[in-house]
Amino acid sequence: MDNESSNNSPEVSPEEAPVEPLDVQPDEGLDPSAELQARLETLHEDKEDLQQRLLRKAADFENYRKRTMREREDLRAETEAFLIEDLLPAIDTLKLGLQAAENHPEAKDITQGFTLVLEQFKNILGQRGLAESDPVGDAFDPKLHESVSQLASDDFAEGHILETVRIGYYFKEKLLRPASVVVSTGPMGQEEAPSGAEG
Repeated sequence: MDNESSNNSPEVSPEEAPVEPLDVQPDEGLDPSAELQARLETLHEDKEDLQQRLLRKAADFENYRKRTMREREDLRAETEAFLIEDLLPAIDTLKLGLQAAENHPEAKDITQGFTLVLEQFKNILGQRGLAESDPVGDAFDPKLHESVSQLASDDFAEGHILETVRIGYYFKEKLLRPASVVVSTGPMGQEEAPSGAEG
């Protein structure tokens, strides 16, 4: 009987069990609006910091990009200058050959052909930034010219260039090869009249 009575006792499901209220007391020390305001200010400061860091990184990258482009252009110009400098002796030889051919009228047609080749060379190199320097009449400057001799001259003042022996060159406004020149020592001195001559 006892078993039956125990079996007949109503079962209580977990859902139907009485729930005891939790004893949760609000934290009286925190004001929810103040806490949200403080968190918002912190997030705003973090955003400003990240934005400044992003701007600095963007500026650093732009400076890096410009510096890389400038270095690449400098390297290209330097490479071109080396190549052109190596070509100058060949151009000098071609000019000397043409000058010598002027004394041979029978080679006129060939001379004209080589003259055209020389002009093509000069045009192509000129487009790349090469410029000739023929400083006849200029004052001699040892930084820009190379003196190979000096001669007296009635037409050129002392210290001025009266002849260019070898053309100089500038590449993109920088001196590539100084011109070899003859410098004037001024008018030829007149001999003094003999002194003590009696009449």
